[in-house]
Amino acid sequence: MSEWMTVLAVFWALWALDGARLRPRSGFTVVGGCGRWRRAFQGKISLPGFWPGSWRVQLDDVPVAISPVGVSNRPAGSIGRPDERPARIVAWRWAEIREVGVARGWIFINGARFCPDTGHVTAPELIALARLAPAERDPRIAGVIARWFRPEHLRRRLRVLVARTAVPVQFNAIVFLGMVGITVYVVGDLASRLPERASTLLAEWLPWMMLGLFAAHVAAVVFAWRAVRRLKPVTAQKRTSTLLSALLLPPQALRLRALAGEGFFPVQHGAAGMVAAGSGRAVCAAAFNALADLRWPARVEDEPAVAREIDAWFRGALEARLTALLAAAGISTEALLAPPEPDSPASCRYCPRCRDQFNDERGQCPNGVPLCPLARVRR
Repeated sequence: MSEWMTVLAVFWALWALDGARLRPRSGFTVVGGCGRWRRAFQGKISLPGFWPGSWRVQLDDVPVAISPVGVSNRPAGSIGRPDERPARIVAWRWAEIREVGVARGWIFINGARFCPDTGHVTAPELIALARLAPAERDPRIAGVIARWFRPEHLRRRLRVLVARTAVPVQFNAIVFLGMVGITVYVVGDLASRLPERASTLLAEWLPWMMLGLFAAHVAAVVFAWRAVRRLKPVTAQKRTSTLLSALLLPPQALRLRALAGEGFFPVQHGAAGMVAAGSGRAVCAAAFNALADLRWPARVEDEPAVAREIDAWFRGALEARLTALLAAAGISTEALLAPPEPDSPASCRYCPRCRDQFNDERGQCPNGVPLCPLARVRR
């Protein structure tokens, strides 16, 4: 059985590594597909679910601020903590923008690196906005912001993905459970614990079982390819080439639903994406972080005056959208931003952005956010 041990070890090692994605910057990944179970985590490594029926939604913070005045690369309404900030705040008025391009995952304006290309606003959209008259530009900007807050659109696409990939997931489940059973049989040395006749029979049938699982694997890839042709992508993806690779490497084909979902989901604001796909606790955490970042932004040094003007308008527009989103989801902004309970008798002030508590009368937290008095609740 030593050769089977080696085959199985390689198989599960490839399965464990498959699906991991190294992101260019920290972001959120939401994984679901096992009933109502959802998991959200932040980091540069995006990991898939273990079950073949799992799907994956990746969320990025909006890396740009847009307004009728111009654009800035200072993020606002971030759900990540710590939020990623540019090394230098850059702002352009619309009249100053001559060319916009994309290279190595970054948007460049007038030849200078501006912000990450996350898909919230594309380079063609930016140059098109710059060329519009102010009367035409303002409603277009409002439309760009509005499309980031469409959780029902994301939910609908999740339902479509689940329906279209039902057959390949069933074949994936057969292969997955079959490989689990074979692994338990080989690693647990069940052959020595069974009667000799049963053990001999299973040993003879093991290669045929592997052949049957391979046939199920091929069927899963074929049905997944048919599903991918009907699932029109809205962002960049490499599903066809990945499916071909999965056909040749069976461990890579055990998460075909997550593979089919790559590029299928529209780019959303992080809070809207979490409302659509996340669990209750993750939704509340994302909503608080976004709302607190809008109302109490961290201090930024050497911010140009035009960037402050853009930032003020953009934060107001985002907060209006975010407040409406949370109200529709049944989440009270007052409850989200309510002062925390004191964590010690000496605590007297707290930071409304990060909720750290302080036991002195300092005026600001290390991020430059004014502190608020900590009211004690009588029990």
